[in-house]
Amino acid sequence: MVSARASSQDATLAHVGLSNVSGSGFADIPDKPSAVLAAGDFNGDGVGDLVKAALPDGEDAGQYSLIILLGKADGTFLPGSSHNLIGSDPRALVVGDFNGDGNADVIVGDGDGTLLEFLGDGKGNLVPAGKIATLGSVVSIAVGHFTHDRPLDLVVSDVDSNTAAILLGAGDGSFRQTWSFQLPQRGMEFHLATADFNKDGIADLVITSEEEGNYEVMLGNGNGTFTYAPKLSHLKDPNSYCPT
Repeated sequence: MVSARASSQDATLAHVGLSNVSGSGFADIPDKPSAVLAAGDFNGDGVGDLVKAALPDGEDAGQYSLIILLGKADGTFLPGSSHNLIGSDPRALVVGDFNGDGNADVIVGDGDGTLLEFLGDGKGNLVPAGKIATLGSVVSIAVGHFTHDRPLDLVVSDVDSNTAAILLGAGDGSFRQTWSFQLPQRGMEFHLATADFNKDGIADLVITSEEEGNYEVMLGNGNGTFTYAPKLSHLKDPNSYCPT
C-alpha cells in the first residue's frame, strides 16, 4: 500500500495535533481487527494521544468501545475516562476539528456503512454527536479540504457499492454527501489518503489496494469533485481503469 502524508494543511490541523490526517492510518485493516487506532491531541497539552476502538478485555466479539489513551511526555499512555460504545465491526478512525471549536474530534466508520461522530471537549473526553451518514460499507476514510472553504471534508471508500463517497463538512460537525465516483475494481477493498500533490491548496486523493505497485491519483477540482490524473498514477495495466 502506498501512503501519502499531507503537509500542514492549516493551523487547525496543527492545533489538534493530528499525526496522520492524510488517511485512516492504522485503521485500514482488511480482516476484522481486535483494535483500531488513530492519533490526536485530545486534551490540548501538546502531547500526542491515541483513540482506540477495541473490544472489552478478554472478548473476541461483540460491541466495541471508543477509548481515549492520554499521552505523557515520557512516551507512555494513561487510559482516559471517555468510553463510548460504537458498532461491532469498526474499520476506520479519523481525527480532526470537525465542528470548528479547536478541539480534536473523531469519526469512526463501521463495516456496516455507519459513520459515527464524537466531539472532543478539549479535556480528553469525547461526546457522541450521532450518525453523520450511512453507506453500504466502510473500508477507509480520509480527511482534507476538498473545496476553498475551511471546514474539513471526508472521502470514504465503500466496497459494497465499489465507490468512494465525498462528504463535505459544514464546519459545525455536520456533513452532506455530494458526489461519488467508481473505484477501480469491484470486489476489492481500496484505501484512501490525501495530500496536495499539485500545490493548488486543494487536497487530492491517492487510491491504493493490496496489489503491489498499483496506485491512482485523483486531483481535486476545488468544488468537492476529483479528476483522474493518469500521469501521476501507476497501474500495471493502464487500460484497467477508466473512471467516469
